[in-house]
Amino acid sequence: MAGLYFYAPRDKISEIVSCGLKLSEWYDRQIILPGHSGERRLLKAHLNPRDNEVRLKDPNYRCLRLEVDANYCIVGDATLYEMGLKEPELMERYKNTLTPLKDYRFGTFREPEVLVMTSVLPDSIEVAGIAMDIPILYESSSALYLSNILEKHEETWNDSGNHLLYAYYLYLESKGRVTQFKDKEHAVFFHRDSKEYVVLKIPKEESDVGG
Repeated sequence: MAGLYFYAPRDKISEIVSCGLKLSEWYDRQIILPGHSGERRLLKAHLNPRDNEVRLKDPNYRCLRLEVDANYCIVGDATLYEMGLKEPELMERYKNTLTPLKDYRFGTFREPEVLVMTSVLPDSIEVAGIAMDIPILYESSSALYLSNILEKHEETWNDSGNHLLYAYYLYLESKGRVTQFKDKEHAVFFHRDSKEYVVLKIPKEESDVGG
């Protein structure tokens, strides 16, 4: 069984706890899933209660914890889905990256959505407390995703984020917020609104790394 999180209107909580979440009533969308024939109704849930910050802070909603058979759950990239509503190519990419929950590696998607293919019975639903009754092992899916990317970058380049900072300061320079001076190896960025400055190494081309 998988522990998932679902936000419901506060005035519907009592009904849901008593009657469950009927897929026919609470489904989020209908799509054709890879390997399935015909459209399937899907209820959208979260891996982490903090993955929906808007609802988390909305007093009109409460967070429910669901226990669902993982065999009825697939994980999708919510960002690709939302963008795919306007870009058919991205919708195809979204469908091609749908992953069974049991095979999903946490941190793969920045905004993962768990698509539940079944109704959820009342005895598998509980109202989550403000402090959350069950410990959450990571801050949010978005934070874990970014942490994984930074870790992967460091493993590849071993430069303590120098590449990323250099790109960021080039962006600040394009906005007129810093001034850059450089030689063959280093770039110094001076902030226009303070005495602060940053010294960074100029990244080598990938082909030069290790040479």
